[in-house]
Amino acid sequence: MSIEQLYLPPGGGETLSLRGTELVLKATGEREGGGPTVIEFIAAPGFSTGDHVHSKIEEILYVVDGEFNLRSGEWAGRAGPGSFVRVPPRTAHGFGNPGSAPATLLLIISPASAREEYFRELAAILAKPGPLDTAAIADLRQRYDEVQVSPLTAS
Repeated sequence: MSIEQLYLPPGGGETLSLRGTELVLKATGEREGGGPTVIEFIAAPGFSTGDHVHSKIEEILYVVDGEFNLRSGEWAGRAGPGSFVRVPPRTAHGFGNPGSAPATLLLIISPASAREEYFRELAAILAKPGPLDTAAIADLRQRYDEVQVSPLTAS
């Protein structure tokens, strides 16, 4: 095993841009011994995933810096650094940055590799100039076990 598979310096990992929000893929792919996908999510002010549901994956949200509006099922609230939220499969959830500065959370997804290509394809859609292509995003979400339960916004 190479050192690159064991250690990433600050800022290390594959970075994807979502119109001002950055995702840094920290731990990806299926690995010996298992383990989740881990993504550092640096959310721009006003960014929101909207509420959505996955039928097969679990997500864990851990706020590193700033504040987020978080939802998991019936629980919703504003959460600061150190806050932890578990999202079981089939649970409506979402997160967004209500502040005026970037905010950071770790997004931990199990099983591993279930969402990495989703985020790469989403970054490619969002890299196209012009208005948000909601039809392309809806198609992408359908292909990757995601049902949107709140409206998509351009933020």
